[in-house]
Amino acid sequence: MSGFGPIDWLIVGAYFALVTLIGHRLSARQVNVGEYFLGSRSLPWWTVSASIVSTTVSGVTFIGVPAIVFAEGGDFRYLQFCLAGFISKWIFGHWILPKLYAGAYSSPYDYIRDRLGAGLGQLSALLFFAGAVLSQGVRIYAVALVLELLTGLDFAWCVSLSVGVAVASTWMGGVRAVVWTDVVQFLMLIAGGCVAIGFISQDYPGGFPALLSAAGEAGKTRMLDLSLDPLASYTIWAGVFAMPFQNLAAYGADQLNTQRMLCCRSISEARRALYVSNIGEGVVLLFLLAGVALWGFYTREPLDPRFAAMVAETNDRIFPAFILSEMPAGLRGFMVAAIFAAAMASPVLSALSETTLTMFHRGHRAGSLSDADAVILSRALVALWGAALAGFAIMLRGTDEGLIPLAFAMTSYTYGGLLGLFLMSAFVPRTYVRHPRLGVAAAALTVVLIDNVAALGLADTGKILAFPWLFPLGLAVCLGVSLAPFGRNGASIDVRGR
Repeated sequence: MSGFGPIDWLIVGAYFALVTLIGHRLSARQVNVGEYFLGSRSLPWWTVSASIVSTTVSGVTFIGVPAIVFAEGGDFRYLQFCLAGFISKWIFGHWILPKLYAGAYSSPYDYIRDRLGAGLGQLSALLFFAGAVLSQGVRIYAVALVLELLTGLDFAWCVSLSVGVAVASTWMGGVRAVVWTDVVQFLMLIAGGCVAIGFISQDYPGGFPALLSAAGEAGKTRMLDLSLDPLASYTIWAGVFAMPFQNLAAYGADQLNTQRMLCCRSISEARRALYVSNIGEGVVLLFLLAGVALWGFYTREPLDPRFAAMVAETNDRIFPAFILSEMPAGLRGFMVAAIFAAAMASPVLSALSETTLTMFHRGHRAGSLSDADAVILSRALVALWGAALAGFAIMLRGTDEGLIPLAFAMTSYTYGGLLGLFLMSAFVPRTYVRHPRLGVAAAALTVVLIDNVAALGLADTGKILAFPWLFPLGLAVCLGVSLAPFGRNGASIDVRGR
């Protein structure tokens, strides 16, 4: 079905060339791991802020958020999750980030190791590895599925192309290349959303204001949901009481995001980068408006018959179907380049590689690994983790769950234990931390069981709890079991083994 032409490929190729050039220009600076992974803690706060937005607002947002509004009964209730971002960033900036800067830690797992022992520090890193592969694999899968449709390339090639460019840029330029590439991606996200809204609504009678008014009358701009239904995902209660735990884990205990803030010159600049990144909620609104534009277009125009069956299977395909069937050459290429930008795996590759080296390489910890060898090993780890992400993304092909719930559900499997370990290391005296490994295992098992009751034969159909509530559930189980006053103190045993 691909209508992708030479002009489109030229535009996509220009984007790839720019990303690769950024990595190449910064490659000479990569002389030690402090520079390679933290940019010598000298990156401007505004680039870090743009990088945080680009890392959290991914291809899943680009594709999945417009589909939420377009779907029958869809509206703006997803915007309630923005409250979680404001709440969690304030908590992290005021209570947690200073602890990481005070000890000049390179990751949350270094902090956990320092407070609770080497074993639990490595356990937290393993949780990060699992969660990163699961969640980022979904993002790569989502965009590759779209790119397969738009470009006509084989699915595996789309995955390899997306991951390969990210590996090349990160390999050469380290975290500096990641952050500056994220700035480009941020601009592409904004431009892509604006172009989509403008193009889709240009022929609507009365323009976009009239379209927005019609959407309001149809209930498409509804933002508030006070439902107490535990199966309702997008409610005000989930935004205020459930998703802040997901966000707090994402910013405070997930190196994918935390690494960016540790690249700043000072704690004040890190806080500024974090708080300004709240503009990312505006990007979410932008793509909700793109969903309104798609709804308005297809209330007046029939869907191209070539795509009707595929869109009927999942609404996540509506935006790609519009790009391919309605946008002209050149503009179509730009939109695909923007999707590629949203799918770039550079941030997670850098975070995974750094955590692997700093938490598991004895020579690095002992100081016997030379700077040159450390950089070579770091680059090899970037390539290995890139292969792992690509492999998992290819394994996901065939899943029929919506992109937004799937992406969040994947992180819920590990975030309860990860956030639990970090909060215990930061706020609980180690003598009270009695069964941390059992707590982590219980949290993961509980969330997996609750999220897969139908697949495991524990219920007839569907879910028994909406995905936002999996995050506080996992954390509560982890803390409850870890701090239960029975048996001997697991943390003290871990400390003696440091």
